[in-house]
Amino acid sequence: MISRSAFLRSLAATALFPRFSSAQETAAKPDFAKVFRDGMVTLDEIFWVPEIANWLDRPGKDLRGHFEGKINPPWWSCANVVEAMVDFMNLTRTGLYDARLREIHAGNVQRGSRLPQVAESLRKQGKWSDADEEKLRRKTKAPDPEKIHGSEFRNEYLDDSAWWGVAWLKFHERTKDPRYLRTAVAIQKHMANNWRKEGGVSWAEEADKRDPNAITNSLFVVLSARLARVTKQREFLDWAEKGFAWEKEAKLYDGTGIVDRPGHQGDYWSYNQGAYVGGLEALHQATGKQAWLDEAAAVAATIVEKSGIVLEDGVLYEKLSTDGWDVGLFKGICARYFGILSRSLKRQKIHADVAAKLDRVVAASAGAILKLPQEEKLYPLEWQEPPRAKIANFNTQLSALITVAAAL
Repeated sequence: MISRSAFLRSLAATALFPRFSSAQETAAKPDFAKVFRDGMVTLDEIFWVPEIANWLDRPGKDLRGHFEGKINPPWWSCANVVEAMVDFMNLTRTGLYDARLREIHAGNVQRGSRLPQVAESLRKQGKWSDADEEKLRRKTKAPDPEKIHGSEFRNEYLDDSAWWGVAWLKFHERTKDPRYLRTAVAIQKHMANNWRKEGGVSWAEEADKRDPNAITNSLFVVLSARLARVTKQREFLDWAEKGFAWEKEAKLYDGTGIVDRPGHQGDYWSYNQGAYVGGLEALHQATGKQAWLDEAAAVAATIVEKSGIVLEDGVLYEKLSTDGWDVGLFKGICARYFGILSRSLKRQKIHADVAAKLDRVVAASAGAILKLPQEEKLYPLEWQEPPRAKIANFNTQLSALITVAAAL
């Protein structure tokens, strides 16, 4: 029987930590689903252009600029919007964006196929000429069936292509529609065809950009391993294992974080950290081997604790720079893969301490985002206070939304 003194100590402790009803707990937790939906509405209001079934990389919806090739979709960023929408629907068990994603694929699977819609809109605005008509005829001539670039979301940049492959494979898993699997397979083969004789997938096909880097090869591992899981084809698993073996040989993980390129030291961009552990998690899903998750957990722990991309309060931080368009999206990608790894660790009931650390980073980052002042209705680049730079654009909005989705 419990003693009176022990009972009183227990009662006092309970008084210090009051219990909340489920309704109170729900009220206390941010409505991340609503934040994501509202943020997508803002992204569409500012950047979505229905004539091209895609987003443009700056406000204004300038069809004339797009027709002349001066303004285009932010290609790899748009792939990450697609993946974010799929993730959101899977996590919330809704079909909110299914129709939109079908529209994006149909309108962009052959680059330029929406030019007639662009032309029609410009005609209605009185912004069309005979010279434009001739240019349209040249641009819409029958595509060369042997040409890889511009079809199935492939281009000369292998990392750009990879983002689309990962996104459309996720949508295939959601819909079971073979069109999206066809795109993912085409992209994987495009990447495999750019495997260097020295090892690793090239960053790009241009002669001066043939060196491999971390993000391209980590995404190659993710895409190949996931295709192996979905199709059960050994060829894809062989490529995934070969890709990761090269990453280890190239020492992309240096014991603290993932470097950007072989031979680099300490240049820890946040998205490289996420995609690398994402490859390990994908290899686990493809093989069922716990060793891949064990390695992912060990790497993730050092990234959180030692790389410098996580502040003391758990908020993600791009320590190297705030310069450039691409950098605005990096932290969201890191948060996405941290969330994926955490869920896998919890499903397998292993490395609970690492899962808790990853959850803290995602939750702290999402919480910080909700407290930020918005620039022109867009979430900014920096999530800590005070920011080093005040930048808000397509990528910074998307990065915040990916992180919010990861916190669901």
